[in-house]
Amino acid sequence: MSLVELTLGRNNPDGAWEYPIPPDLSPSTVDWDTWLGNAPKIPFNATHFVRWRCWKEYGTGVAGDLMVHLISGMMYTLAWNEAPRRAQSGGGILRFPDGRNMPDVHTVIFEYKNIPVYCRLTLGTEEEEVARFMGSKGILELREFEIRHYPQPGVDLSPGSYVQSFPHNMREAYVSKWHREHDPEVGSEPVSQTSVYRGYDYDDVAPHLWTFFQAVKSRKPVIEDAVFGHHAALACHMANESYFRRAPVVWDDASKNIRT
Repeated sequence: MSLVELTLGRNNPDGAWEYPIPPDLSPSTVDWDTWLGNAPKIPFNATHFVRWRCWKEYGTGVAGDLMVHLISGMMYTLAWNEAPRRAQSGGGILRFPDGRNMPDVHTVIFEYKNIPVYCRLTLGTEEEEVARFMGSKGILELREFEIRHYPQPGVDLSPGSYVQSFPHNMREAYVSKWHREHDPEVGSEPVSQTSVYRGYDYDDVAPHLWTFFQAVKSRKPVIEDAVFGHHAALACHMANESYFRRAPVVWDDASKNIRT
């Protein structure tokens, strides 16, 4: 495997956290100071309270809401229980300039085990949650209800375009020799066939609850334990830090800090 691509998109105000504000929301119905906690002290703001994911002072935006599911799914699939080595973010507020300071389009290139992981999130276009694992033998594509394998031979299927620069006689000799050595026999040409495996929603509630209850009964550890969750969340924090610092960031395990 040489590349992983993760993508997810929404295209509606509710999906972008523009939730309706209850008409009775006021300082008398909300303990505003307690809710703010360590966030900067500001006067009561119903929009901030209801649509808190839009501001970095209270939440982690699309990274903490959506990206974490893509990252944890990838980690589980590939048995990668570790933080990314590096993260480089881009994006901006391109669809919902409503006062928020968290991006509504967020792209990140992570580095895991020397393999680039490209993550693309948008609140401006509906797009199914998809993970693609790419290698020289093809693409393994994971969607909600199915897995698809698109095979690729990873070899030359023709003499190649560069031989067109050869002198005529040399080119003809090379092409003729290539076909003699590589062409399949007539009637036995290989067929490239996509394989599709369909099943239940991998993100359904029941399997998650079953896994949890089985772990409680047996006392056997689960795969997605606290350390796993820390690594998945850390990738999202690195994505946000890179976005706001406008620079690549790394995780310094010795100091337990994200740094440039």
